[in-house]
Amino acid sequence: MDYDDFTEAPEDYFEPSKPDHYFLQAQKEIRELYEGDRESVYYIRQIQIKFEKKYYHWITNNAIIGLNKIGYLKDVRIPKERGTPARFFIHKANRYARRTINRMEKVIDEYSQDHITRSCGHRAEDLFCNALAMRGFLPKAKKVKEFNDKKWEKTGHDLDFVFSRDGVAYGCEIKNTLGYIDKEELEVKLEMCAYFGIKPLFIMRYSPKTYNNMIYENGGFALIFETQIYELSQEKLVKEIKDVLGLPVICSKAIPDGIIDRFETWHNRSNV
Repeated sequence: MDYDDFTEAPEDYFEPSKPDHYFLQAQKEIRELYEGDRESVYYIRQIQIKFEKKYYHWITNNAIIGLNKIGYLKDVRIPKERGTPARFFIHKANRYARRTINRMEKVIDEYSQDHITRSCGHRAEDLFCNALAMRGFLPKAKKVKEFNDKKWEKTGHDLDFVFSRDGVAYGCEIKNTLGYIDKEELEVKLEMCAYFGIKPLFIMRYSPKTYNNMIYENGGFALIFETQIYELSQEKLVKEIKDVLGLPVICSKAIPDGIIDRFETWHNRSNV
C-alpha cells in the first residue's frame, strides 16, 4: 500500500511509550518551526518531508502526534463529503487558520486525485526507462511474474521491470511517491528478485536508511531521486504544490545524468 493518498498517518504508526533521543529532538525542532511562525499551518506529510533527511517519517509523525496530545499543537480537520479529511496541525495560539487550511486542502485534493497519482507513476517509469536505456540498461520485461523459467506464485505481486546490461539482470521497482514504499511490499519484492536470481534495483523518491540497507544487503541498489516527478502538462499544479505546500515536486523532461551516474558507477564496480 502507498500512503500518499492519505494525509493521516497509517495505523501502524505509533507514539513511543519511552521517547528516545530522535523523538525528543524531532519534537524540539518541530516546536522551533512553529515558534518561528505561530500562524503557520502544516499537515503531517509536509513536516515529514521537511525533516526527512534528519528523521524517519514515522519518528516525525510520532513527534507531531505527541505535541498534539500535550496540547502544544491543535489538530484541525475539515469535514469532507467523501474521503478521509486531512489533519492540519496549528500552534495552540493560532486562531485564524481556516483560510490557509482551505487553500491547502484544495491543492491536496487536486494532487491526490487518482488520475494525477497514476500519471506521476507512469511519467517516472517512462523517464527512468529512457534514461537507463541510454546507458545500455535495456528493458527485458514489464509487470514481471515470470523470469528465468520461474513463475512467482507465492503472492499476487509483480516487479515493475527487468533491465539487463553486461549479462546482469535487475528486478526494478520505480516509486514516484512522497511517502515511503510499504515495508511488506519491499520485503516481497526483494524475495522475488532472489527467487528469480536477479539483482534488486529500487528507484524511489525517498526511502529510510533501514530500507536502503535491506536492499544493499540483498545485493541490490537503492537509487534516490528526492523530487516527485509530474507530467509536463501539470506545470500549473506543480507550481501550486510548491507555492502553497512547499513540497519537492517538478515537471521534468528527463532524468538528470547525475542520478543515473550513481547507479552506473555502482553497477561497474560491483560487476567487475
